[in-house]
Amino acid sequence: MDFELPEDITALDDDQLADALAGAIAAFDAGSRAETITTKDLEGLRSLSDGVKAIRDEQTARQQAAEQAAAEIDALAASVRGDSMDDTTDTVAQVEETASAEPEPTPEPETPAVTASGRRPALNLASVRRRMPRVLPPDPNPRPEITASVDVPGYSPGQALDMEGVTEGIIRRANALKTAGGGVGLTASYRLPFQPELIVNDSSSGTEGTRAVVLAGDQARLNGGDLVASGGWCAPSETVYELTGMSCPEMLWDLPEIQLARGGLRYFPMPSLDVASMTFVHTEADDISGATKACFKIPCPDPVEVRCEAIGACLEAGILTQRHFPELVAYYQSLAMVAHEIRMKQELFTQAVAASTPVTIAATFGAFSAMFGAVALQAADMTEKLSLCANIQVEVVFPWWSKNLFLADIARQNGVSVSDIDVQSVVAAFAQLGISIQWARGLNPAVPDSIGGPDPATAWPASIPFLIYPAGTFEAGRGGEISLGVIHDSSKFQTNDYTALFTEECSALIARNAEARVVTVPVCADGRTGQQLGIDCPIA
Repeated sequence: MDFELPEDITALDDDQLADALAGAIAAFDAGSRAETITTKDLEGLRSLSDGVKAIRDEQTARQQAAEQAAAEIDALAASVRGDSMDDTTDTVAQVEETASAEPEPTPEPETPAVTASGRRPALNLASVRRRMPRVLPPDPNPRPEITASVDVPGYSPGQALDMEGVTEGIIRRANALKTAGGGVGLTASYRLPFQPELIVNDSSSGTEGTRAVVLAGDQARLNGGDLVASGGWCAPSETVYELTGMSCPEMLWDLPEIQLARGGLRYFPMPSLDVASMTFVHTEADDISGATKACFKIPCPDPVEVRCEAIGACLEAGILTQRHFPELVAYYQSLAMVAHEIRMKQELFTQAVAASTPVTIAATFGAFSAMFGAVALQAADMTEKLSLCANIQVEVVFPWWSKNLFLADIARQNGVSVSDIDVQSVVAAFAQLGISIQWARGLNPAVPDSIGGPDPATAWPASIPFLIYPAGTFEAGRGGEISLGVIHDSSKFQTNDYTALFTEECSALIARNAEARVVTVPVCADGRTGQQLGIDCPIA
């Protein structure tokens, strides 16, 4: 029996402990099968038996300690996140109760070959969490996930990535493709979080699509560093290759989203209430004359089918640029992701405008007051026409820049101090009408007078278009994930170029009814208000 038990099993990690157990069992089996045995051999078998038991006891103790630690960590995490932890608390209490209820172990005979110094290594929680039930509640605000694809050097398939990891993965994949003589390589997938009930798996099923569309539009589901300039330095300038990002996909049109697992969606449009056709009035004279009562027959509608459009971005770069100035390539890759999301919302909004009824309001005066009057009129007309419920809000999408125009107009009104200007007051004013407003950037068509254009703006537009619709009218159908990859084309090797990034995603607009309107209102941000008329006081 050449195997020797370790002197201190508590100093071994889990793998070493398992190897020691396997070695002790193998040595015992070999010794127990011998045809002759000496007193020394028998003592060795006793020592191996005691050692095997001690190792198993150590493994059991580690397992129990890891389970208790994992349960406590879940409880602490839920407490930090503010989640309800009734079940977790019970689980932790059970673990603690079990630990306290365990009988004291019977003292074993001391074995010189196997000792415990108390220097136990770190607990292995991974193996425990694979077996024990997850008591930590799921994240109430799931976030998009970026995971690595196969064949990305240095990354395992499915490994979570951040934007730096995406850039590094793209560069490594590009280098691998260059070595292989070219090709197309998928680097990562940007997976969007969707609830299972908002995923449409059968694009040909009108009922499945309708259920997802109705649920997505249900309102009941809703519940820093500064850059500063320093003084002069009498020293050579250093080239800084890091690039500071300014662009972000924020303040875009916000609408409910569902996942399209296939290439499109079928759904049934939302019928409108027709009071005149669904009801009747039957008088005594009608009864005497034998007139029949009108009865509305429910029509059998055909499902509406929408097909996906591919929205994506593509970047080309020089191979030498990627190798010697990777910060520039990484910066543009992050910009491409921002551009992808902005273009997605732009295309969806363009389709929504095309599906809406155009309305033009006559010129009045001012800017905010003119817009407030136009929104109030359209909301009242829409509420009466559709017999909207009191809890159904009407949504209005303004160009983002119109918020500044409204504030400029209010600041110029008589008796208004610039310090009293408040964006929330504008929002609250529309809320009194039952209106929920959005300020959205990057809306198509192009902004009049080139606000946000290549030349600096010098004047406010003479009119503002806005989109108005009952909440839930529009929804976005999107693919479950966005593919990110690189292409090394052999035809581009002559110019030493390659495709540094390409993205592609399924996109479709779902219009549940035809009640949306795009309204154009003439405005003038001069602070003008209604004319004040003088009243003569009668002489007594």
